[in-house]
Amino acid sequence: MSKLVFLYNAHEKRISWLIADDSERLLKKGHSKDLSEVYEEGMEVKGFIFSPQFTSKRLEVPPTSKKQIMDSIPFLLEDHLIGSIEDYHFVSSSRNKEGEILVSLIPITTMEQEVNDLHNEEFFIHSLSPLETAFKGEPGQSFMVILKDLSILSLGSNGGYCAETTTILEFLETELIESNTSSLKVFQDKKTEHIDWKSYTKVKVDIEFFEDEVDFLEKVSPFLNDNLNLLQNSFAPKVMWSKYFHKWKYVLAGFLLVVTFYFLQITLEIYQNNSAALKLVDQSKSLYYSAFPNEPKNRDLKTQLRKKFRNNVLIKEPFLITVQNITEVITNNENVSLYSIVYDRNKNQIIVELQCAQFEDLENIKSIFLEKGYLINVGSSKRVGNSILSEIFLQKS
Repeated sequence: MSKLVFLYNAHEKRISWLIADDSERLLKKGHSKDLSEVYEEGMEVKGFIFSPQFTSKRLEVPPTSKKQIMDSIPFLLEDHLIGSIEDYHFVSSSRNKEGEILVSLIPITTMEQEVNDLHNEEFFIHSLSPLETAFKGEPGQSFMVILKDLSILSLGSNGGYCAETTTILEFLETELIESNTSSLKVFQDKKTEHIDWKSYTKVKVDIEFFEDEVDFLEKVSPFLNDNLNLLQNSFAPKVMWSKYFHKWKYVLAGFLLVVTFYFLQITLEIYQNNSAALKLVDQSKSLYYSAFPNEPKNRDLKTQLRKKFRNNVLIKEPFLITVQNITEVITNNENVSLYSIVYDRNKNQIIVELQCAQFEDLENIKSIFLEKGYLINVGSSKRVGNSILSEIFLQKS
């Protein structure tokens, strides 16, 4: 997987970048206004940023959990800040053997602006580190980068900052002494003025010149790591739903179509079942009122049936259960359909007219009712077209 490494000059809103393969072999390099111009699918993206508004500090902390250390940082920094800690975004390194952590501080408004400038919905930026904390060197080694009017000073585990070159040079010796620096590696833009280093520090200075920020990034890459990632907490990379939506939109559309058809089918089946139930209720009412024409039609049918069959020994099971059993037997036989059903009160029996495909179907229905404990007699049968219309008489034994 190829890797895209970029340097973001937040002061001048300029991006320099390198693209390397898995073996760190350089493939491409250049400047861009937007990373999307050079990003390719599957690339690992990590960046380094510098700005005069970024600063890093070293803090001594007790041996405790990461969470407790993070909770204590606002109190430890309180005397070092102008304004409230709530106005700053900060990240910290792990506690080292000396009991120290490195904290990088950025005003939240600045961080929001920089992240917004770099944000792109097409890819993740896996890490974004302050340049002043990203240098890795030998013990006692510090780094300085001179870019025209701005410079970056990195004091290893003692932190660092970005400021005007004249400001950093003015306090350089004090900073180097306090951080126990024995050697200073300097990356200097060729277009900057000559500096008499002996007038600023007694520390050994090793100078390497570069043409521009792309050349600087190429030269400094071996010295950089991303141990302090600013993209944490509220600035952590978000899931890029729009990217996944565009990538899978046809699959999602197909899935939604299938789900829609599924629910339409269920709705249709519910409607058909409701229609069948209403039809059965209408048939039950018709059957009841044909048997009992003098009964009031404005009363609940269920109540009237319970009253009628409470002490009726016509059948030993509730009438509606008998009708349900008849309907179930006929429904389960695809070659038989119900033509009509009538209750003969005088003969104490139910008359069912069936439409069968052949006489074997009628015999099959007869054997099923016999197994269920009904007395059954077959009445007249006649052929109607390709079907046979048969009459059976049922009583519960």
